[in-house]
Amino acid sequence: MSDGAVIIRIPKSPQLRSERGAVIIFFAFFMILMLGFAALSADLAKLMVTRTQLQNAADAAALAGASAVDFELGAIDPDTALARAQDTAVRNRAFRSEATPVELRAQDVEFPTPLRVRVTARRTVDAGGSMITHLAQVLGIPSLEMTADATAEADTTGRVCDGLVPMGPVEPPQSGWFDPDCSKTYELKVGAGEGEQGNYELLEFPDCNQGPCAGMEGGAAIRCLAEHGYGCCLDQDQEFTLTEPGNKVGPFRQGMGARFDADTDQREGICYSEYRGNGQRVLPVPIIESYDVNGKKFVRIIKFSAFFMKERPRGNGTLTGQFIHDIIPGEGGGRGGGTLFVLRLVE
Repeated sequence: MSDGAVIIRIPKSPQLRSERGAVIIFFAFFMILMLGFAALSADLAKLMVTRTQLQNAADAAALAGASAVDFELGAIDPDTALARAQDTAVRNRAFRSEATPVELRAQDVEFPTPLRVRVTARRTVDAGGSMITHLAQVLGIPSLEMTADATAEADTTGRVCDGLVPMGPVEPPQSGWFDPDCSKTYELKVGAGEGEQGNYELLEFPDCNQGPCAGMEGGAAIRCLAEHGYGCCLDQDQEFTLTEPGNKVGPFRQGMGARFDADTDQREGICYSEYRGNGQRVLPVPIIESYDVNGKKFVRIIKFSAFFMKERPRGNGTLTGQFIHDIIPGEGGGRGGGTLFVLRLVE
């Protein structure tokens, strides 16, 4: 060169070239590993949601099946229980590729005892298909199978406890007793402008320290008892139930509306024979001797009966129902009445 400078060129080391190639390979492995973790986390979340969906469907279907009690035999009718469980399950959804109705096969509904129903909700190949994965398919996992089980029991009670609604229908003066014909409905609570001497067929039950309504008073107690029922026991022929003056339209309608919404069969205007729900619309109530009282007075319970809530309470607080059967405190049913059964999940 003209300026006399000397340029020395150093050749690239083969070792450096090989290390750069190794970094690319390690990076590729790292990306595959991260993709695998992403696939597992996304599909694991879907798996957990599907499991919850199946459990909810199994719980609701088991309770609906357990509600199919033959009150004369004191046992669950398998055919009716199967139909109610299937109808309830299909109202729930769980993932396959997307959320689809949960369908029960006949073999998915079992009867371990005369008063128990066991339901298995499935997302399996032999029951219509498994849950389809997404990213996990890259790792060769195209689907995942899962099941959820639930067992519900219709338990008899020795006394009329757990669930009485604070309404006191009066024996019909002309027919002599209530008729279970679906075309006939009876006032369980009268609405505004229809009461007598300040009473609207509401009752104030004795103080009770059990159940979700313990310690409540006034409108709050009426709302809670309408939704959840009384937490203690009452006996026939004892005068310790008071009338509850006032209409309390708002709290009563809210409580009964919440009870209606908690049922798995919310079709209005149906008969009890068509009902496929979980029992929330069945209302156990005391039948009282008379409402010929003024203000808050003691009344005598002459019997306990169950009615079916065909529709939501009207805006003025009126509620009517179809008579189902009388409730006989004790262990087992009998012609002319039924035993009070409490439905609950046991497994």
